[in-house]
Amino acid sequence: EKEDEIGELCASINNMAEELSNAEKVKNDFISSVSHELRTPLTAIRGWGETLMGMGQTPDPDTFQKGMHVIMNETERLSSMVEELLDFSRMQSGRLILQEERLDAVAELSDAVLIFTERARQENKALDYEEPEFFAPMVGDRNRLRQVFVNILDNALKYSDSGDTITVLPRLEGGRFVVTVSD
Repeated sequence: EKEDEIGELCASINNMAEELSNAEKVKNDFISSVSHELRTPLTAIRGWGETLMGMGQTPDPDTFQKGMHVIMNETERLSSMVEELLDFSRMQSGRLILQEERLDAVAELSDAVLIFTERARQENKALDYEEPEFFAPMVGDRNRLRQVFVNILDNALKYSDSGDTITVLPRLEGGRFVVTVSD
């Protein structure tokens, strides 16, 4: 009987060790992925910064505007990534606090789509979205919901090709708000 208890204890310890190892792997994979993702905007900012500095006192206005546009967009992407890292850290430590309020999920989705409309145009991609006539009232954290929509749309654009159409289709299904993003 004692051997059975020791066997069960060993199995439990092994399971816990495996779960800890898996959690550590997820954490390391996430950090590695974010580190890799940070390089892209940093490279763009540095490249355009060097280009603009090399233009001297009288830069070409079109090139200057294009460079500043890229720098501002990529800086915004960096800020978002840093926020994601902070959120991840807060979740890991149990310190993430949701700021719940009444909101309309359709309005949040529409705002997120608007953020990416110009980027889609510049990348020769179509963003097909028609704001629905219905509302989707809910109680939730406005910033977290927006972050979900922004991340999904950012990935949709990132992993589609020039000439592609990304369709964002919101609908109500059995009392639930469902959003499909496809290309």
